Formats: sequence, C-alpha cells, structure tokens
Amino acid sequence: MENENLSGMHGLELTRHSAQAIVNDIGGIVHQNINMMDKNGVIIASTDKSRIGHLHEGAVRVIGEKLPELYITPECATNSTRVGLNLPIIHMGECVGVIGITGGYEQVKDYGRIVKKMVEILIRENSEQDEKRLKTRVVSRFLEDWILGNGLLKSQALAERGYTLGIDISLPRRVMVVSVRKLEKYISTADGQKLIEQIENDISSVVEYIPTNMILRNTGRQIILVKQCADTQIRELAERLSGMVLERYHIKLAIGIDGKSEDIPTAYSQANRAWRSARISSSNIRSYDQVTLELFAGDISKQMKIAYIHKLFQNCAYEELSGWIDILEAYFAAEGSLTAAADALYIHKNTLTYKLKKLAELTGYDVRLISNAPVFYMAMLFFQDVKVEIEW
Repeated sequence: MENENLSGMHGLELTRHSAQAIVNDIGGIVHQNINMMDKNGVIIASTDKSRIGHLHEGAVRVIGEKLPELYITPECATNSTRVGLNLPIIHMGECVGVIGITGGYEQVKDYGRIVKKMVEILIRENSEQDEKRLKTRVVSRFLEDWILGNGLLKSQALAERGYTLGIDISLPRRVMVVSVRKLEKYISTADGQKLIEQIENDISSVVEYIPTNMILRNTGRQIILVKQCADTQIRELAERLSGMVLERYHIKLAIGIDGKSEDIPTAYSQANRAWRSARISSSNIRSYDQVTLELFAGDISKQMKIAYIHKLFQNCAYEELSGWIDILEAYFAAEGSLTAAADALYIHKNTLTYKLKKLAELTGYDVRLISNAPVFYMAMLFFQDVKVEIEW
C-alpha cells in the first residue's frame, strides 16, 4: 500500500505520506476521526491507522455515482463504513478522492465542508509545488545541455526545446560562475550545504529579478546567464552579489566572468577558468582577461596533472598533501604576504615560515622564490581539478 496515492485526470499525485500529514493536521483541528480515500475508494490515510488499506464502500459510492455528499447513518454503517459524512475531493473539475469525517450529521456537516475545502486547497498547493519542481528540473536539464555543451551537435533541436520553455538561445548573453570561496568547507556538512542553499537563494532573488536572466545550480556553484552587457555592468552585478553575501553571512564569494564569447559553452568555459582563478587569488572577482597560467592548466590532461602532483609531492600522504595545498592557496591569495597568509590560516607568522621551509626541504623548491613559485602555483591548480581522482 506504500505507493497508493490520489491520482486524477490531470496528473495529480498525492503520496500516502503527504495524505497522512494532511489528515493528521486536520484531525488535530477538528478533533474527529478523518479518513482520506483515493480514486478507487481505498483508505490511504486515517487518524485510525488500523483502517489504512481497507476499501471504503461509502467512498466507492461517492466516486461511482458522482454524489455531492454521502452521509452514512447508524443503520447503514458496516465494519468498513462507519457513521459519518463523506465528501468528494475535487481537483481541476475531477473527483480525485474522498474525505470522510466520523460523527452525527448535524455535528459534522458544517465543518465537514470546511475540511473538504481545506483538503482541496492543500492538494492544489501540493500539485502546484510538484509542477514547479518538475519545471525546474526540465529547465535545469536544458541549461546543462546548452551551457555545458551537451546539446551542441543538435543546435536546431536545442533551439526548439528552448522555445517551448520560453528561452531564446539566440539572445546574446554573458556568463558568470559564482560560489563561496572555501566551497569544500561547506559542502562536506549538512549545515554547510544548508548555508550554501540560503546564499544561492539570495543570489537567485537578485539575478532572476530580471526575467531574461537564468541560473543553473551546479555542484555548489551557480552558473549565471545575463543579457549581453558591458564589462562594467556585469562587474557591477558581481560586486553587488559579493557585497550582499559578505554583509549578510560574512562569507566571501569567488566569481568568474566570461570573455564575451558569443558561444555560450565557450563563455561558460571562460567564466569557469576565471572562477577557478578567483578562488585562489586575492581578488574575489576575476574576469577571463585576467586569467594567465590557468589557461594552460585547462589544456593539460588529468593524467598529466596527477603525474605532476605525484612527482612534486612524492613523499606525502594524501592528507598531508591537502594540508600543503591549503597553505599554498592562502599564500598565493595573500600575494606572497606571510602576515596576511598566516592570518588567513589562523597561525603565527613564524609558524608559517617554518612550514614553508619544511615544504622546500620536502620538494626541493622554495615557494618564496620568484623562480620557484610557478611550480607550486601549477600544482595547486592541478590539485583543484583532479583531487577527487588522485589515488595515493
């Protein structure tokens, strides 16, 4: 019986769990036994749990005979049908189930109709939420195919799909990639993920205020599409989002901005590289024009990146390697300032100096030397891209 639901002609589905929640809420208000039956007359939710799964003969009559109501008198009551009022649940003009409330007619007739209306409202809201979730999934799938490039081989079909969703893919757009700076810190816990969701909702409320703007949520990031605009305008939006999140949550964002490519997948690739650069730079916002070494990193295979990391950190366990990368991220974000990097790591400057000396002994390279710094910068970029795939 677990999968039983109210199901109407228009695709409405109310699971047993949702139906029971409605019955419990209403039963607590009216202090009467409440039953909810599906379109076949089977009890799918009840304040009397022993009745769930049984056929309700009164509901069968209400549905089959299209009755506006059916009161079961004491004389007509049976083991499966008790004294009480049964009313059809109407959704979009169709009877999708029956609500039953026990008691004498005069006792239940007035709020029986109120209960019916409450159930219909709750079902309508449930249906609207389901439709909204479904539309969100459909749009997200379309945006994935479009932005991430999966639909390029069938551009005409992609355009037609967009048209049915009210999205004109021929409209010139700019792309930004946005996330919190220390993403791994938050996605690893339930509280962190909840915080990210709150931040993303706030960002969405600002961005989607303009109907032509769109957002694809992708593994802790938001890929934002806005109407074609000048660099100053898209940067103003990035600064507005960054300032809002910093003020509300005291958390810094990392934002990457595209290089104004007319091809959306290419623009996304540009914005994504700029976002990667922003995560490890001293600036929260980076445009593609500001990206340097990251350009080369994108052209190197993951196998080569892993081999490079293995060679440089050959004597490190994975946990130790992660620790060194954290230090390098702080060091480069601080533009080589030991004081600023130590503050970001919550350690003393002398402690950081000691650790960097140990790193030099370990690898044979000193990040504090200009000639050696690129060695570690590339390792840091590579690690961010392949850390999930590294086998140590």
